[in-house]
Amino acid sequence: MAAPPPAAPDPEPGPSADRADPEGPRLDPDELSPEALTLPPAAGAEMPSEVPPGALVSADWLPDDVLNQVRRTMRLSVVEGSFTQVFLNWTSGAVLIGYMLHAGARPSEIALVGAVPLLAQIASPGAAYLAATLGRRKLLTVLMALVSRGSWLLAAALPSLPLPQALQPAILVALVLVASFFLAGNGTLWTAWMGDVVPERERGRYFGLRTGVTGVVGMLANLGAGWWLDRVAAPLSFQVVLVAAVGTGLAGVYLYTRQYDPPTTREALRLRDVLGVPLRDPGFRRYLAFAVYWLFVVFLAAPFVFPYFLDELRLSFTQVAIWSTIAASTSIFTTIAWGRVADRVGNKPVLAIGTFVAGVALPGAWILAGATGWIGFIWLSAVFDAVAWGAIGPAFFNLALVSAPRQNRVVFIAVSSLATGLAGFLGGVLSGPLLLGFQGLTSASPGWVAYAWLFTLSGVLRACTWVLLRRVPEANSWRTRELLRSMRTGWKAVGFPWRS
Repeated sequence: MAAPPPAAPDPEPGPSADRADPEGPRLDPDELSPEALTLPPAAGAEMPSEVPPGALVSADWLPDDVLNQVRRTMRLSVVEGSFTQVFLNWTSGAVLIGYMLHAGARPSEIALVGAVPLLAQIASPGAAYLAATLGRRKLLTVLMALVSRGSWLLAAALPSLPLPQALQPAILVALVLVASFFLAGNGTLWTAWMGDVVPERERGRYFGLRTGVTGVVGMLANLGAGWWLDRVAAPLSFQVVLVAAVGTGLAGVYLYTRQYDPPTTREALRLRDVLGVPLRDPGFRRYLAFAVYWLFVVFLAAPFVFPYFLDELRLSFTQVAIWSTIAASTSIFTTIAWGRVADRVGNKPVLAIGTFVAGVALPGAWILAGATGWIGFIWLSAVFDAVAWGAIGPAFFNLALVSAPRQNRVVFIAVSSLATGLAGFLGGVLSGPLLLGFQGLTSASPGWVAYAWLFTLSGVLRACTWVLLRRVPEANSWRTRELLRSMRTGWKAVGFPWRS
């Protein structure tokens, strides 16, 4: 499934050296090659202050004062991520779709509101350019987050404004686009920032843990929102949720200001270099091909998952929140477990398994729920969702960091965000006409609704992602079959033998 690997890597870190003597010699950054950053430090050596912690494989290089700031930032980022996750859950997903349906949105507008956040990622190169030329990454991150989160107050006020009802869905789509424009820039800078904070060997475990914790908080937020929306009349119910979302989002912005941002230097970049430098890197181009394909095929179906739950399966907001709860509670274990696996075997085999499950198990369960009328398949799909995205989320993030060299990392992340955003937007925009086209096929296939055709198409294309993934370079990454063989051996060890 994945590319042929080199010899299986040693899963355990090498012996760490003693902490450097504060009075010992200090290395000049020019004397330290990028390759040297992947090795344990020599006795008596210290990390140059110009080298960010995230450029190191191990935290063993870090002086005590920097290590303390890194650990504090990693803890604060989990709390910040929890506030941010509440904001994101309450301004997207079932809440946003329900708000759009209440406003009288058509299928094309439903697809569009799910896709415009990806189109907004065209802001990423501009954010990277400003960060590189101004050298004020933290300030820019805070400012962009303030605008992106505060603008939802206008969306909450929309039903109270003297505007024609027919225009409200289109205006809401426009507001989502503006908010997402600044959110994309904020996300690009934050990714590069955290890539400079978390040492490479800890990324899988840390971001797996962070994703698990924020998933639990998001689960509770979804339950609260679902309970509220089912009991309070619209539009007041949606307005209260959106205002509360802004409050949690601003709390997350405050925590940005308390985190450590490794020193960065201003770089004399031309705007065209923001695109040109990453695209000249062969390994990064292969990563982009995989990432662009994946986002495109995912968003062929993603905008219509919640409309399918709400309209076709007639689930309540509370039931949709229960689905999210099952997925989030299961992901507590899956994200942490997959993160540890990725630290040991690499991100590619983890992504290969996750994308295949997302292509086969998820659409299959949704389709079976509609075909049989048994809602249990929806609860089962929540478990599959946690297994698949628990692998994809941290591994996708980490593979982007691995594929982007330390120098100009923010520029590489910006181009990745731009390319995947456009791909996801095109997939989402195409999903609306595809759904309408598939409606003409339902009469010839009783019991097989248009949603099922759309999910099948997206699922088949998702399951084929490994073809592009295998070409992405990643040092010491295992082959997928080696990981599967190791997993089978583990099952045998606990008394669940698999037949060959």
